[in-house]
Amino acid sequence: MTQLAPIRAERRSCPKCRDCGATMRLFGIEPHPTIDRAELLTYVCSHCDGAQTEIVVPAKLKPMDSLLANKAFDAETTRVLGSAFDAAWERAEASNILPTEKGQVASMRESLAKFIIAAIEQGEREPNRLIEKALLRLGIILRRESE
Repeated sequence: MTQLAPIRAERRSCPKCRDCGATMRLFGIEPHPTIDRAELLTYVCSHCDGAQTEIVVPAKLKPMDSLLANKAFDAETTRVLGSAFDAAWERAEASNILPTEKGQVASMRESLAKFIIAAIEQGEREPNRLIEKALLRLGIILRRESE
């Protein structure tokens, strides 16, 4: 396991060992292998060498799965959705209009995804129109925030 330095200076209380009850110490923090922007914290017990992990997801961040809950798209629509999002995000990044703070960037990505999903739900399937509609709505939000 790669040991990474914490990004934020947040003080966490270490858990108690499930095996012996001693206070554990933080051994390492790494990106979660399957949950985007989540961290996997590993604790070890100095007393019995037990190990425990904890998943930490930023409070403001909702998994993308929640955007797609109770929605079903066929394979072609899913492909169009994904490629439209990727292309729209590339154009948004190239425009240099996005905020620089990570939390705001994550929020913009989520908004862009919501716009594309909404357009798909309204029957739009043409990738270029999906991209243009989503970028237009994202631009409106960015203008409102900068005022």
